[in-house]
Amino acid sequence: MIRKLCTILLTALMVAPAMAQPKKSVAEDDYAPRQWQWQVSMVVGNSGFVKDDLNSYLVPYLTPTGGSIGLPNGSSKDSGDLSQYLNISGFNSNYKFLGLQGKVFVTDHWEVNAAFGMNIDLTPGRDYIEGDYTVEDMVIPEQRYINAQSTHNWYATVGSNRYFTLSNPRIHPYAGAAGTFQMAKLVTQEPYIGENAEGDDLHMYQSGTNVGQALYFKTALVAGIEYSLAPGLVVGFEFNPVSYRYDILQMSPRGFGVYAAAHHSIKIFEMPVLKFGIRF
Repeated sequence: MIRKLCTILLTALMVAPAMAQPKKSVAEDDYAPRQWQWQVSMVVGNSGFVKDDLNSYLVPYLTPTGGSIGLPNGSSKDSGDLSQYLNISGFNSNYKFLGLQGKVFVTDHWEVNAAFGMNIDLTPGRDYIEGDYTVEDMVIPEQRYINAQSTHNWYATVGSNRYFTLSNPRIHPYAGAAGTFQMAKLVTQEPYIGENAEGDDLHMYQSGTNVGQALYFKTALVAGIEYSLAPGLVVGFEFNPVSYRYDILQMSPRGFGVYAAAHHSIKIFEMPVLKFGIRF
């Protein structure tokens, strides 16, 4: 009898600690990403768009008697220096913006992400209309012309990251790579602009249609970390440890050859962004 009681007591002492250990909650499992889950994040940081006035950079100023095609400082001692020419927001300047990024987890640890944005602006042209000032009390004012202009501005980014697990189920660091293509294109054309000093009609802008565009290719390593505030709700920080960028700027005034300028850039620790995401 005593032997049986000892056996029961020993068994109870061995089983009790195991039963006393808390079981892993389902909520903790939900913090980690799972295969075929989607995540949509609002990104706050560097913009993918070219933002500044592109007229100053992409469209040359030409007249019947003069003008030049090329860099703004092309005739100075710094000829060929692209720093001023490439100083277009979205290329060299960082400014705050809100954007969206989508990703899908192809496994529990690997995801594929993409982001896309586009702006299209169109301004119809308007011909110049002469005024009549011959009658003093019946002046008909002139109507100024408006340049026809279209701007296409868009970017696309595709990347992939590997997520890692830590002892804290809410924290998930990740690392990967991404590639970005960006384009800004500006087309302008002047309508009928009036008469010159000799009274001849100037029906066409002297150089016709001007086309300028900036192309941007970038590859970068990506590193970041996400913290789960709740199952399916995450906040994160991301940056590029190393990135390489290749820029091409082209100006194509009608009747002239294409003027192109290229630029290479390698950056370390750039483009920090904050992310607020929903995983489902």
